[in-house]
Amino acid sequence: MTINQLNCFAAVCETMSFSKAANRLYVSQPAISKSVSKLEEELGAPLFTQAAGSMSLTAAGELLLDFTRKLQEEQRLLLERLEELKAMGSRTVRLGCPETWNPGFFAGRLETCFAAANPGCRLTLAPSKLSEMLQQLQNGELDAIISHDFYTPSIPGLSSMTLTETGTGILYSPAHFPAEPDFGTLAAAGFLLYDRDIEKRFGAVIQAVCAARGVEPRISDKGQIVRALFEVSRGAGVMLFTDWDSVVSNGSYGYLPLPDRLPVRLVFFPERVSSVARRFFDAAREIDWKRA
Repeated sequence: MTINQLNCFAAVCETMSFSKAANRLYVSQPAISKSVSKLEEELGAPLFTQAAGSMSLTAAGELLLDFTRKLQEEQRLLLERLEELKAMGSRTVRLGCPETWNPGFFAGRLETCFAAANPGCRLTLAPSKLSEMLQQLQNGELDAIISHDFYTPSIPGLSSMTLTETGTGILYSPAHFPAEPDFGTLAAAGFLLYDRDIEKRFGAVIQAVCAARGVEPRISDKGQIVRALFEVSRGAGVMLFTDWDSVVSNGSYGYLPLPDRLPVRLVFFPERVSSVARRFFDAAREIDWKRA
């Protein structure tokens, strides 16, 4: 018993004619007759009776028709739900962001901006490492990435849009430095990195920040942020962060703000951007990031 057979049976019930049912379903009359015969064979009972040139349902036919109508209604509801899910998917924008960022610094404004540009749609934020986000973006699992331009991969077709800038600063352990240390004192401890995917670009940022102050930095990569922060906590180095990073608000560390600023960008594949994402991108340009 298949959906197609039941649909053929229902069409015969509605028209009480094999030929009319065939015309309705755009199939041949023998195909309709074969479907009904298979149902009768499977059920072990006739579904129609014919007398004086007219057709009528048997008791078994009445039972099967009731079952078929319920099944068709369930199928209709299922298809409607699937369409709703597909439509919801097209109304959702998936945005990747660095796992180190403080959501309180940016998430609320992005969500408010998105809701205003796309009523009834949804924005999801997925924190992860940059390398993982880039892979998800390529695989179509993300619509865009919001990040600093620490690392610019040579991925064909990838584009970016600058949203704003964020301040930078040096994270250090207050227990191992004098109160209100200066840049030179902190830089002398050496800078620590934690992510090989951004080492080249972020290392260049550190070099530029130090060069502007006549300092030659010592930079080492600890491979993991937990290990790097452990080294900072014991005074074995410092880290360059931005105002958007969550660790900056951790009272266990000191943070020396710097005037140097870094861009915050949306990174995406233009040909894959949905109309919902495009409206969001356009609206995001107008966010007042300086507002408290």
